[in-house]
Amino acid sequence: MTIGELLKKYRVSQGKKQAEFTKRGLIVSQSYYSKVEKNINRITADSLIELLNYNNIPLWKFFSQLNSTDELKYQQIKDFNNTMVEAYYENNIEEVKHLKPLLEASNLSIKDKEEEQLIIDAWIEAMKPSSEAPNLKLRNKIKEKIFNIYDFNDTNVALFCNFMQFYELDSNILISKKIIERYINTKNTKMQVVLLAIITNILNFALNDNKYQSIDYFMENGEKIKNKPELLFYKSAFCFFENIIFYRRTNDIKYYEKCIKIKDFLVGVGITEYGKLLNKFLVKYK
Repeated sequence: MTIGELLKKYRVSQGKKQAEFTKRGLIVSQSYYSKVEKNINRITADSLIELLNYNNIPLWKFFSQLNSTDELKYQQIKDFNNTMVEAYYENNIEEVKHLKPLLEASNLSIKDKEEEQLIIDAWIEAMKPSSEAPNLKLRNKIKEKIFNIYDFNDTNVALFCNFMQFYELDSNILISKKIIERYINTKNTKMQVVLLAIITNILNFALNDNKYQSIDYFMENGEKIKNKPELLFYKSAFCFFENIIFYRRTNDIKYYEKCIKIKDFLVGVGITEYGKLLNKFLVKYK
């Protein structure tokens, strides 16, 4: 029995219509929920737990009746990771911390919970202000986990990308080149997103370390990834840092003006927190 089928079973047994079951759409919209029951849409772990609690359905009882445990596990881990990435770009550390009780309430195995707990702690560490002392033990644990990867795949490439700031620039360059050489010709949009994020991080770190004279390899490979709607944010971020570097090299104001336009575009479409970050670079390198 799938999640949608089991939710429908409980709803019908309680004699409720979908609107009543979803708190008049406050937990999840009725139109979206109707497709959850039909197994067309997936419900997030957060919304699922809220829905079960609202309808007085014990979590343990619900999860114990699912045969599709692998599907639920995959969905929950994906939801946790997506929430963490979104919270990072919105600079919302409280949202990441909020995932801890949700993780504890999930039906993931002890091993999976420990794995996700490590990632949550790592995101919190990555979002700490620079004025706070780094948790070197935690950072080394993450670095050890990544360095023990001998064969990079979609999942662990994303893991490396998320926590590149825990490494020195030279180590980041070494690992990033290995990943780019393997995946630069991929047609997989998700991997192209990660590659652009990795390349953008390298340009960012190089600027901070004032070593932007030796990173042409990364700019050339960033240009190889052609733009498309799904890549717009990541391509914009790449172009911003590429043009900042061009400006630093040539002192040509046209590159600086391009950076302003990119920043204004991102702010204009609602990516305000990242826009604020880019504005700090504009002020610093003016």
